[in-house]
Amino acid sequence: METHEPVSREEALAALASTRQSRARVAWSGYPSWYWLITGACLGAASYAIQLPNWWGRAIPAAIFVVLVVVARAACRARGICEGWHSNAMRPRDTLILYGPATLILIAASAVSKLNSWTSIAAALLIFVAFAGTGLVLGARAARP
Repeated sequence: METHEPVSREEALAALASTRQSRARVAWSGYPSWYWLITGACLGAASYAIQLPNWWGRAIPAAIFVVLVVVARAACRARGICEGWHSNAMRPRDTLILYGPATLILIAASAVSKLNSWTSIAAALLIFVAFAGTGLVLGARAARP
């Protein structure tokens, strides 16, 4: 936007704040709730399936990856915003908030997976809850004016 008149510091700061708020709204809102639930379920299932014996441990996560790509593409179409793989409105801080808890759960579960057999199932459920819960909560928060 061009202006032909001088812009005050307060106006510039207000415009910058509005841009940041708009960027956060684009990054989080608009995703349908099914996107967060399916993606969280796929991430949890993949974390469990990787530990399966034989070729199942490689085939199931590969199939889940294909499902994740299809779900992400469908969510882009549902949102009406196709940002691409390399540039999107989600900043590194937002990415850390979304993927950080699930990653920490996965790392902790892999460290203790040799001790108990139920750790893999519990980790898969926690990853689902962490990812889907974060996405749903932050998406609902960003959608509010």
